[in-house]
Amino acid sequence: MPKVKQNVAVPVEINYSKKLPDAEFVVMSAIWAGTPPVNTAYLMDAVGRERGWKAPTLISFLVRLEERGYISSTKQGKERYYMPIAEEAKYMQTVTSEFVEQYHKGSFVHLMDTLFKDKSLSESDIDELLEWLKSKY
Repeated sequence: MPKVKQNVAVPVEINYSKKLPDAEFVVMSAIWAGTPPVNTAYLMDAVGRERGWKAPTLISFLVRLEERGYISSTKQGKERYYMPIAEEAKYMQTVTSEFVEQYHKGSFVHLMDTLFKDKSLSESDIDELLEWLKSKY
């Protein structure tokens, strides 16, 4: 008897180093901010309407996020629910580290110098930065 091949969903490994397009990041941020699982209606209220998106536009972003492995979805009746798979902290750390490497030669000091070249830090900003440095190193 021949073996029957079952369709089993193969988990997609998340490529955190590939920066999400801005619109997909907005949707992903709303998913991370929500209480999972979130549905399309929640996402339309959270980001879709303020951006002037129609439901099919939002759904196309959700399909892409699912294809990239960032979210999973389940259907219950007529409603689809979305769960985050990707970790927000891991994504932010990876993308930020790559940004600093690409644009600031990996230098935190160069990044800070660029950010504050024409601005001055307040005393409280400096104190907060010093406390952060002390806690880390």
